[in-house]
Amino acid sequence: MRELLAEYRDIDHPRNIGLISLSHGINEFYSIVIPPIVPLLVTDLGITYAQAGLLLTVFFAMYSLFQLPAGLVADRLGKKRVLVAGLAAMAGSLGLASTAGSYEALLAAQALAGIGGSTYHPTGMSLVSDLEREATEGRAMGVFGFGGMLGVAAAPVVVGGVAAVFGWRAALIAAAVGGLAFVAVFQVAFRAPDFAPDAGSEAEPDGGVAAESGEDGAGPVARLRGRVARTLRFRMTPGVAVLTAITFLISLQLRALHTFATGFLVDGVGRTTSVANGLFFVMLAASAVASIWVGGLADRFDRRLIGAVAAGVTSVVLGGMVVLPALDGAVGRWPTTAVLAVSFGLLGLAVYGCSPVKNALISEYATEESSGSLFGVMQTTSAVGSALGPALFGAVATDLGVGVAFPLVAAVSLLIAAGFVALGRVGRAP
Repeated sequence: MRELLAEYRDIDHPRNIGLISLSHGINEFYSIVIPPIVPLLVTDLGITYAQAGLLLTVFFAMYSLFQLPAGLVADRLGKKRVLVAGLAAMAGSLGLASTAGSYEALLAAQALAGIGGSTYHPTGMSLVSDLEREATEGRAMGVFGFGGMLGVAAAPVVVGGVAAVFGWRAALIAAAVGGLAFVAVFQVAFRAPDFAPDAGSEAEPDGGVAAESGEDGAGPVARLRGRVARTLRFRMTPGVAVLTAITFLISLQLRALHTFATGFLVDGVGRTTSVANGLFFVMLAASAVASIWVGGLADRFDRRLIGAVAAGVTSVVLGGMVVLPALDGAVGRWPTTAVLAVSFGLLGLAVYGCSPVKNALISEYATEESSGSLFGVMQTTSAVGSALGPALFGAVATDLGVGVAFPLVAAVSLLIAAGFVALGRVGRAP
């Protein structure tokens, strides 16, 4: 924390970066607002776990599909405007979700929330890059990432806590009101810098352009074709192919765990919603530690080995959870709850330990000419995995029960471990 504060003090625009980082937290908070209340939705609306998973699938599908159009709109209208509009849309969608009288209405609200959320990363990360010099951009991105982790960790505590006392509708209303209040603060407090205008265009104060512009004066269609062409500018080697599969599986695994952690603890192990969300928070808090700690290890030791070990530990911890109901009856609720806390802490460390290793490995394979395109393809692959995970394991939970589906995510972990091992055999990056 001391190092983070030092980084914050050293950046060029601490006020603006702080606001952008908090907005990152709001965006990530909204991205994970449904999982803490999944058991309540299943009971109150009479839906299956497959339908609950589809709520997240629709959200992430919209989130992914609209990112590129959102980036084009931000180039035209201005990044701050689009960022604010997106956060307001997400908050408004939660307000609509809180009034949903049917599953279909909730599904529509999630689709709208995903479209709103799609605007964030094309605008937020670009604003950080525009605000900071090369010498301070790394520090600013560290603060930005920490803001996102805070939002993720806060969701089960805030949403789960309010839902346990006042119900899931009140929890969504509280989240929506809090988000709208932040949007108002951001709109007033964020000071748009003076961006250098592109050749042949008139710059707007927050990064938009007043007149139609683009690459070599082309319109939006030509600009879109240009971006797609740049996205495919890398060589698909065996190592890149394996990394693509690993990226897909890590995202599928992560979103499946997020979506059904609370449901598993409530319906599979018999814990209350408040206790379940407390354990969910333990997993997410451990993930913040893993993001920093494992990233350092990846710079000192063999990354493929670290990834394989992290995925292997994930599979063991998840597989071991099938015995928890029996353990509950043998030793009592509180000892089992303590075991759950340790297990979910290990799960957070191991699951999130795979991500910095994977990102570091992608960097190994990225050349100076192809780094942007390679990371872009990996981001798209990650989005597909994020959308598929909740739907796939939601269907399993509906057929076999969430008490079986959640531990079955261990099968994905084993595939990830095998992928890291295979990556070691196909050779190092050229």
